[in-house]
Amino acid sequence: MGWISDRHMKRGGSIGTGPKGGKLKGPLRKIVAVLRRSKNMFGADWVEMECGHEGPSYGGVRARCAACGTLEAQRGA
Repeated sequence: MGWISDRHMKRGGSIGTGPKGGKLKGPLRKIVAVLRRSKNMFGADWVEMECGHEGPSYGGVRARCAACGTLEAQRGA
């Protein structure tokens, strides 16, 4: 096997993970405004969502709100 497969098996994670080593989790929210455009086509726009939180978005209509995801997780625990 190649080095990528070996690393994948040793770490036990997914190959395409987010910046903190895990997937971005949270509910999808509608985008209200684009606050800052990305500098290139591979970057994420910084947006304001209908819930009032800000975060990155790779789409044009909806984005995942990590802040709402952590609030829901705290309420459930």
